[in-house]
Amino acid sequence: MKRRTLPPLNALKAFEAVARNKSFSLAAEELCVTHSAISHQIKQLEEWLDKKLFIRNSSTISLTADAEELSRVCTHLFNNLEQCIFELTNKTSEVEVVIGASHSFMANWLIPRLEKLEVIYPNIHIRLMTCNDLKLLEKEKVDILINSINENHMLPNFLNKYLLFPDNMGPICNREINPLHTKNDLLNYPLLHTHSNKNAWHTWFDQSKINFSPKANDRYFDRLNLMIEAAVSGLGIAIAPQILVEKEILNGRVIAPFGFIYCDYNFYAMVRKNNENRDVMNIIDWLMAEEKRK
Repeated sequence: MKRRTLPPLNALKAFEAVARNKSFSLAAEELCVTHSAISHQIKQLEEWLDKKLFIRNSSTISLTADAEELSRVCTHLFNNLEQCIFELTNKTSEVEVVIGASHSFMANWLIPRLEKLEVIYPNIHIRLMTCNDLKLLEKEKVDILINSINENHMLPNFLNKYLLFPDNMGPICNREINPLHTKNDLLNYPLLHTHSNKNAWHTWFDQSKINFSPKANDRYFDRLNLMIEAAVSGLGIAIAPQILVEKEILNGRVIAPFGFIYCDYNFYAMVRKNNENRDVMNIIDWLMAEEKRK
């Protein structure tokens, strides 16, 4: 193993200060040591190099040619070292927090707000993962999982859940659908479903005290966004969470003829109990407050 061949660093530090200040006294003041301590370090360096570094006059000192060259190198290196130390000590470490949620929640709610979150917490790198599987929390693949679940749903003991906002649901459809006077009129049209929440219509009709059975002309879609586009195209009437279709309603792409009702489901942020650190909880606090800021 190669070893560096360098004189004592304290001696080099003392030399650089004397050479820069052209004064033993000013160097001693700068380094908060005595004049004799500086003289001792310079003597030690001169002995190590076997060279004279300073020419001492009655009231002044001057550098030898060798000392001039060594001074330039030392000042350059100490300046670089000082800058590096400053950057290291003032650099805030970035942490990564992985948020998992459904594609529809990501696209329609979280991503439009992501920049706001990153501005508030610039040192947290947020990575998004499309998923709704609690096992990914257990396997530590995600730090926060956002999902809509029944308010009485029991979670595994290793998880905590934090209420974000109610998952109010309601029918949405194309403006050109014939006028819907009562909720029973919905049964005259093809109903649109998503595979991720096949019971949404059942739940909504139960809350509305209406008997319901799927029909042969009902349509099923893998994702909420596809179902919304089908509703926009007039292929039927969809059932969707209010917070995920507000933009489409504001843009006039769909209407919600009977508004939205609470169906015992809420959006929760779920997190491992052993992972409730400051960064994770800061994000959860922001998620809990964001919908209230509208």
